Parts: sequence; structure tokens; C-alpha cells
Amino acid sequence: MNRDYQPDWDIYTCAIEDNPAIIGLDLNLRGVAPLKDKPHAIVVSVYLNHPRPDGFPQGDEFALLGDIEDELVAQLEEKHSAWFVGRTISNGVRDLYFYCGDTFLQDKTIADVMINFPNYRYDFGIQEDKTWELYFDFLLPDIQEFQRIRNRKVLRTLQHHGDIPELERPIDHWIYFAREADRDLYWQAVKQEGFRLEKDSRSAGAEYPFTLHISRMDKADADNIDEVVMYLWELAQELNARYDGWETSIIKTRVSR
Repeated sequence: MNRDYQPDWDIYTCAIEDNPAIIGLDLNLRGVAPLKDKPHAIVVSVYLNHPRPDGFPQGDEFALLGDIEDELVAQLEEKHSAWFVGRTISNGVRDLYFYCGDTFLQDKTIADVMINFPNYRYDFGIQEDKTWELYFDFLLPDIQEFQRIRNRKVLRTLQHHGDIPELERPIDHWIYFAREADRDLYWQAVKQEGFRLEKDSRSAGAEYPFTLHISRMDKADADNIDEVVMYLWELAQELNARYDGWETSIIKTRVSR
């Protein structure tokens, strides 16, 4: 792995075997995985002592599970050059996912960590996974959920700078098309939904050379942004186009009337 690699951890909610679940993972690994020198997956399962009815931890158990995770990550990374790729929590179980090279003595390392947490039951498994199927097919969200994660990242940045999300402001969107005719069809559709044409142009991209820049007055809260973006994203999918994201200005003050 390149020393300049920067992880990008985020979480999302879903269901695992019909139980509510939270999955956290390093999203940036999707661009570099699978790592050829780490063909084995390790899954460490820690069983909650006092889960809530929905299967999630409560009270002090949050912190204890964090301590267990921190120690397992530190020891597996130090002693086995393991790569921590994700975690799930569902149905009273916290699962931690790693990839490593050989499979020698990881069981001892895990046991040495867990002996410091005698009140917690655990187990683990190691399997060959050269294509990182566990990461790509299980941990990684689908493309729609991935877009929602991207939305939340932008919203967190806005809120960090004092944005008032319920205030309307112009929100800009960019879409790229393989055919000019598809761009025209897209514009005719979104125009009926109140979008404004900012610019249509031709880019240097070989696969999607036709660009559409549109905007509309909208609120920048999570529910509204998800609704708008998923509408534009799904319409782009229908026309073999690529929705490329959104941006807006930070609004910190209300306009007096």
C-alpha cells in the first residue's frame, strides 16, 4: 500500500439477516483493493453482554467495545501487518474485519487481547479471500447508499461551518452524458421540476463528453438532499448518464422580513 494512502471511514445503516445493522468501513479501499499481499480475511466476533432489544449496545458497553476494537486493531496490525477494513454491529454481535498475508499465530494474538476482557465471549474465523469478496460484496454499500454517504459528508462540512440547513438556497448539480440527445431529454425532464439551466457544454471526457450544470432553490437538510439527489441520480441511470454530485453556499443567517 502506498504510504500516502488516506483512509476514509464512514458508516451506514442496513439490515443483516432481517436484523437492523450498522456497518462502518474504509470507503477508500474500493479504489486499491484487493491487495495481493493480503489474501486472507479475518473476522473477529465479540458478543454483547447487554444489547438493547434492537441488538445494539447501550450504556458503558459502547466504550468497552471501542476499547476491544482498538486493542485488536493495534495488535493485529503490529504483529501481522493486518489491514482493518470494516466493522458491523447487529443482533448483539460486533464483528471486526481484517485482511492479512499469512495465517500464522493470529489466533494467539486475538486470544492475548481478549484475555484482558474476560467478561466478553468471542470467536473468530480466517478464510482465503483473494478477491476481497467480503469487503466488496458484503461491507461496501450499493451505489445508492454510497451516494447518500457522499451527501452526508457534504452536509457535515456545511454544518461544521454554521450552515442553517432548513434555509433554501441555490444548490448546483452536475451530470455527464454519453450522447447529446440524452442530455436534451434529461434537461426537458428536470425543467418540469423547477430546475434552472446554468450551463450545457462539451468536456474532454471520452466516455461522457456532454455536461449539464443545473440548479434549484432547495433546503440543505438530509431528507431533502437525499430526495433531490436520488431523483437526479436515478434519472441519469435511465439515460446511461453519470450524476457527478452537488454543491451549495453556506447560509448562516436568516433573512428578516
